[in-house]
Formats: sequence, structure tokens, C-alpha cells
Amino acid sequence: MEEYRIRVLSPDGTEKHVRELDPPSGTPLYLVGGPRRMEVGPLGDCREATFEGDPATLGIGPRDTVQVQYRTGHGVWLNRYAGTAVITGSTRSEVGRYKLQGLRYKRLIEIEVRTLLLEADLGAQVRQLFVDVIASGQLGSTLLPPTTATIPDLNITSAAIQGNFWPAAKLIDERLKGRSRQTRTYLNPDGSTQAKDVNPDWGVNADLRPTFGYPTGTLVIDEATFGVEIDGLDTDSSTLVTDVRVVFAQTLGAQGLTNAADGTGNHQYQDVKTPLTYPISVAPRTFGEAWRGLPLPVEASLFERLPASTAQAFATGFIRQGAPDPPNITPTVTGNWSALWDGDALTTVTIGPPPDVTVSTYTVQLTFPDATPLPDGWEARATGGSISQLTVEARDGLVQPNGGSHTASATVNGPNTPTGLALLGDATRARLAAVWTQGGGWPGGKTVYFQITPADPQQPVVLSAGTLVRANPALLDASATPLARIPTLNPVTARLPGWNYSPAATAQLTLRDPLGNAVETRELPIELLVYDTNDDGELYTEVRCGQRDEAEALSFTSAIASRDQNATTDAVQAST
Repeated sequence: MEEYRIRVLSPDGTEKHVRELDPPSGTPLYLVGGPRRMEVGPLGDCREATFEGDPATLGIGPRDTVQVQYRTGHGVWLNRYAGTAVITGSTRSEVGRYKLQGLRYKRLIEIEVRTLLLEADLGAQVRQLFVDVIASGQLGSTLLPPTTATIPDLNITSAAIQGNFWPAAKLIDERLKGRSRQTRTYLNPDGSTQAKDVNPDWGVNADLRPTFGYPTGTLVIDEATFGVEIDGLDTDSSTLVTDVRVVFAQTLGAQGLTNAADGTGNHQYQDVKTPLTYPISVAPRTFGEAWRGLPLPVEASLFERLPASTAQAFATGFIRQGAPDPPNITPTVTGNWSALWDGDALTTVTIGPPPDVTVSTYTVQLTFPDATPLPDGWEARATGGSISQLTVEARDGLVQPNGGSHTASATVNGPNTPTGLALLGDATRARLAAVWTQGGGWPGGKTVYFQITPADPQQPVVLSAGTLVRANPALLDASATPLARIPTLNPVTARLPGWNYSPAATAQLTLRDPLGNAVETRELPIELLVYDTNDDGELYTEVRCGQRDEAEALSFTSAIASRDQNATTDAVQAST
């Protein structure tokens, strides 16, 4: 005998009641046709569920958490699904309609990450994220703490990341899950194998514990087993993403000089604000080329600081006040210049006025090694003063300086973000790229100037950052690669009797002819399990294999995600 029941928790995680089909006492569970379409991913992450029933007996209110539990005979109750009630039946109706969404797709989109996640193993970092989210109280007692069983270590060191109040789901999807990639091998009908690269999956399982990592285990499915049916699925290629364009919209317009080494002298330019973008290939273009935009915030953790080789400071605007002629324009400097690019906010360089001089502006000059990569802009932060101007100059070593050298410069009026980052748009960056070369037979150079205006001319200024930066290529790839989507050929669905099947990574499917002879054996990745009931109330499990786009399309959350993505991209483009 197989039976099921529901457990209802209030939005703060307090248990309200349990409803059984035939309880020894209390209110019985009344559903029309039983639970329908409870969708669970191969890692056990709960997605969407729908059913109908009597609102008076179900007692499910808005944003309640509902667990569906199952057992055979008089065995232990097992959790098969858990989700947040986003649609609940009207108390004025005899039969109400209900829709649940897994916490990944609803609650974890709505709550924020408030703490710094220190560098650690990727699995340990995600565990810490959920520990911090639970401690914040935003979910009440609904979510249980993660364990090393549900979120294991992945043997991948993950750089520190600041939560910065991102939605938890967005931080994991766009910043964390792409930091690991694993190759899985599957069996074809002819005995050959095929490899597929996958990123970790994640969510909240039926026990209300967070999960993150790679699914394991194989579900053996044979058409010789009573009640098992295996059918093909239509190939769904409605979603195709082969390339991602990462977009930073918070940039600055720039002005400067270029010289094409043709003897005509410098050419002035002034570029208006344009986005900084990075195109990233995330999948083969076997089925064509398809792009998706990925707007990212101008956040220091996404950028690498580039170390300078030399540094010095000058008083560039001053009043002599009895100083000798010429006056001393070398300010007093305390601290190690490496504090400007070490990424530590607690290490600083202090710059004070020379004797007998009142300083209105300081200039810090940095020179960079020949092998320094092309920058995206600057990071500069000052206390006791403001960064009034940033300039970068470059000269390649490929052209003889006599008669005109191949040079370019770019100047902006200070950082425009609280993080102290000032980024260049694509147009200005391309001007620098033309001269940002390495080697050559002539002297080259890469120099940066920071102009600092002290708040009090008699007092020193303190710099905690001041150097060139570029977007971290590894983090950009980590953000972009999970968005890849390509069709999977020859997907199948298997229908199994009962609900006694746990999520697994793969399905080994043996197809048979009408006489029971094995026709082929295949191994495919499981993309979705659906626990359902038929019109007679009998329980069955549907296992969908090898077609991720189709599996995701079963839930309307993918449509919402697409809408939000388009809206975000439109907003970024409109702001440039």
C-alpha cells in the first residue's frame, strides 16, 4: 500500500498541521485527483507543483511552505517535495487551485546575501552562504542548515565574494555555480560514449535543506519491469545560447590624445559614455549562433588590481609661503606604495605637504611593467581628499619615437562608483588597445597619473587604493558559462509505477521489442523527475532524460526568468 500526506508550515517556518488521507483522528486530506506534477531535479532540488483540493480542509495560506510526504505500507514517511504556496484556493470555493514553487525559484530570489564569503572551497563557501542566510532570519525557521552530504566540498578554491545584498539565487547562479565544471560520460545505444560538460546544480530539497553540487547515482530503468513505459520526446530547441556578452554599464566618458605614428602629431578625441563589454563563447555553434546579455555590477570583487613597478608623488598645485625658489614639490610619503594594489583596505599610503608649501593638488605617478594586460579602468580611493582626475598613457615599442610615436592617453574625472572604480567604455579601451603592446625594438611605456585634491591643504591625504584594474577573466567565465543552452538530441521519458524513486544523476534505460528482447541500452542525464497521480489516483513517477530545455520549460519560472533578464538588459542599454 502506498500513501501520501501533506505537512504545512507557516511563512516563518512554524508547523501548522499535517493532513493525511485517512487519519485516525482530525481533519482528512482532500485533494481532487491527488497531487499533480511535483517537479524535482536530479540533485533533489524542488521546482514546481500543482494540485486542486478543498481550501477548508487543506488549510494552506499564502506563502505557507508545503511538504508532500510518501510511504509504502507502514514504513517511514519520506519527503518527496517541498515548496512555497504562491497560488492558494479561495475559501469561498469547494475546490481551489494551488501552485507551489521550490524555494530556489521563489524565496531565495527574494532574500538577500548580507555578508562577505571568504575564500574557501566552493562547497564550503556555499555552505557558509546558507548558514549566513539562515542566521539573518529572513526565512524564519523554514530552511534547515546545509550539511556536507547536501553540499559537499568540490575541491575547487573559490575567491572571496562580497554578498553586497544580491538576491541569494542570483549570487549563486551568476557568480558561484560557474566556478566549477565537470565532464560526465554517457553511453550511446551503439556502445560508444559521449562527454558533456556540466556546472554544479543547486536548490532546496524535499527535506528543506539546501543542495549544491553534482548529482550522483544511476536509476536503472528496464521496459521488462511491470508498469514501466519508455517513450521518446520531441527535441526542444526553443532556447539556444552559444555566446554571452557581459556588460558593465557604469562607465565614464573619456578624453585624450592619440598618435598613429604617421608624423601628423597628436589627435584629440572625446568619447561619450559607452558600456564596457566582454564577449564570451559558452557553447559550440553547431546549431547556429545565439547571444544573451549578462549585465554585471561595477563591483571590486569582479576585478583584478594590476601592480605597478614604480610610484612617486608630486605637489602639482601649491602656494610657496616662503619656500625656496624653486620650491620643494616632493611631498612626505609614509607607507608602502604596494598598498595601492594589494586589495587590503587597511593598508594605506599617506601623502602630506612639503615644508613651507600649501598644496591644492597632488599627483601620483605609477609606471607599469611591459607585460601588464590591457586595463579596463582604475580603482582609486582617498580619505581626506578626493580623486579629481585619472589618466593613463601608453606608448608602444614597435615604432621609432623620432618623427612621431605610436601613443594614446585617456583621462576621466574621477571614480563614479562607491567602490572607487572608474571604468572605460569599449570605444576608449579600443584606443588604448592599439598601443598596449609588449616588446618591440624601441622604448615603450605604460604610465598612470592620479590627481588628488586635499580637503584641507594643510592636512595629509590617505590613499587605500590606486592602480589599474581589469575584469577577472575567471570570474567572467564563471558568470557566463552557466547560461549556455544547446539542444540535446534523442531525449526520452520513462514512466515508472509508484513514487519510490529518489533523484539521481543518470538513467540507464533498456528498451525492448514487443517480444521482450533488448533492443538497445542507453545512459542519459536525468533532467527532471515528476511525481504524479493518474485519474484513478494511482501514483507514478515520470523521469525525463537528456533534454534540459524541455525540463526547464515545464515550469513557468523559466518564463519569468526570461522576462526579468530582458527587462534588466533593456534597463542597462537605456542607461548608457
